[in-house]
Amino acid sequence: MSFLGEGARFIHVLFGSIGLVAFWIPVFARKGAVNHVRFGKIFVWSAYIVLTAAGITLLARVADLFARNIGPTDEPVLFSFMVFLGYLTFVTFVTVRHGMSVLKHKRDPASLRTNLNTVLAFSAILASVGLILYALLLSPPTKMLLLALSPIGLGTGFGNLRYMRSDTPSKRAWMYEHLGAMLGSGIAFHTAFAVFGSTRLFDIGLTGWIAVIPWVAPAAIGIPAIVIWTRHYRLKFGELA
Repeated sequence: MSFLGEGARFIHVLFGSIGLVAFWIPVFARKGAVNHVRFGKIFVWSAYIVLTAAGITLLARVADLFARNIGPTDEPVLFSFMVFLGYLTFVTFVTVRHGMSVLKHKRDPASLRTNLNTVLAFSAILASVGLILYALLLSPPTKMLLLALSPIGLGTGFGNLRYMRSDTPSKRAWMYEHLGAMLGSGIAFHTAFAVFGSTRLFDIGLTGWIAVIPWVAPAAIGIPAIVIWTRHYRLKFGELA
């Protein structure tokens, strides 16, 4: 791998670790308090740096493989991992950006109806479609996992469009949307770490059905958590639909 790719990978690991730690402080800190805001910003900037580094690393890796005449049919598992990482990287970027945009325009959700936001939402949907087509057409060994995780982009894209196009959002709709987006980006962070980071860091070799756990555990835990937390605040503010 090139020097640029190696440097990007180092930055990716460094700020990924910072982001993983910073993520949990706003989760448990009082909402809107100093620590919530401070560490929330650290998480967001760590996420942007990690996602940029991940994109550079993936491009460098793909270029290196193609330069050596290695394609998806030659290394199906490796390429399916890279396709998934590219998908996760882009969808996470859309999620983080939406979560912060919602916070910035909480008094005027309609102002989020920009061409860029619309394109990003539809792009997240298309990313899911692309992942599904890749899994079905090339049928890599990780086919079922790719199909199982493909709804993430669909949910992100359609969810963003729904919020942007809502004419009568509730008083605290921005809060629920921000909460869901940031927890969703946390799921992506932990999925990447569980699948690609923890197994290498701790030299864990998972085989058989156990190998599926790192792929699905963050979403299996995180998605119900988003529902529960959102319901908690809706009940607290008397806005449960």
